Amino acid sequence: MNRKFRLGQSREAADLDHREVYSREAKSDSKRRQQSAERVQTGIEGHDSESLLRLPDASPWLHLPEATLVQRHSQWVDIELADRSVLRATLSGKLKGVKLVVGDRVRYSPVPLEQPELVFDKKLPQAQVIAISPRSSLLKRGGLDDREPWQLICANAQELWACAAVVDPPLRPGLLERAQALALSAGLAFRIIVTKRDRATAKDTLPELDPLREQGLPILETSAASGAGLEVLKDLLADRVAVLVGHSGVGKSTLVNALLPGSEIRTGDISRYGTGRQTTTAARWLPTPYGGTLIDTPGIRTLSLRGLDRELLSHVFPEFPAELIEDPTAFDPFDGKLDLAYPERLQSLQRLWLEMDTRNPNQNVHR
Repeated sequence: MNRKFRLGQSREAADLDHREVYSREAKSDSKRRQQSAERVQTGIEGHDSESLLRLPDASPWLHLPEATLVQRHSQWVDIELADRSVLRATLSGKLKGVKLVVGDRVRYSPVPLEQPELVFDKKLPQAQVIAISPRSSLLKRGGLDDREPWQLICANAQELWACAAVVDPPLRPGLLERAQALALSAGLAFRIIVTKRDRATAKDTLPELDPLREQGLPILETSAASGAGLEVLKDLLADRVAVLVGHSGVGKSTLVNALLPGSEIRTGDISRYGTGRQTTTAARWLPTPYGGTLIDTPGIRTLSLRGLDRELLSHVFPEFPAELIEDPTAFDPFDGKLDLAYPERLQSLQRLWLEMDTRNPNQNVHR
């Protein structure tokens, strides 16, 4: 019988993740393969996830002009100057290994070009980012594994707006609970924006949101087609920086186009599988004519809470006592003795509690 092995492996599958395997490879395998195995074996390495968020000291560069990073590209960034004009810039070698994100306040220096006729070519970098100013807030979600513990969303925002559609795709309270936890972790105000309200009847009170309404969370029902709720959002954007998050297809881009006429952001339809088609591919800083700023983000599949403090759960699920939040897996959501009004909330609490473990439960390394 032919045995199937992983690519580049020639041993039993049961032995692939054992610690002794890595030590044997040091004697028989190449140096490159050994280094790769050491990187995978993150349980041995003391990985400080918070160190990846520390920024270099910007004090030596305070004499340089300041700008806002409005979009990341593969090799350069776009920065917004004080007059709200946009300039393309490269990154200084001093920022090697530093994760810049939309909303960062940066210090920049003009880049001299060898050919003067190229100065007016806006596609070429016209400046160089030298330093990053300290962040007032940083919105982040859990990463894939210990080698990438955080995925940064945006910096220096004041509010997180979680978008949820009434239908297409269906309203998922689980995403809103995750977004609330991320907002609490970043110190942002949290608001729920319900889109496509015209797709449901007035009698449909959206009972999926009842547990969140009982917390007193601000929930605004909107419709880009009828214009419902848009004036309220415009007033909210008069003096703040808000970031939009939500699944693909919930109508974020349509909402942005309605709030910012002329932005012409591409929108998409629902796929045949009932999920949204992603049209926004990178986070963008969008100044509004009302005085504030809207940060539009790509549609997400999930908001990972891996690595966040479990103490946040007491604020996301305030209806549960402290002893239940301390270890919710010990309780049955459908146990009649608990007399829960919303058993699904306990199920969600259990999922998030397990996900907030310090290690990725799906990471395939020896523990």
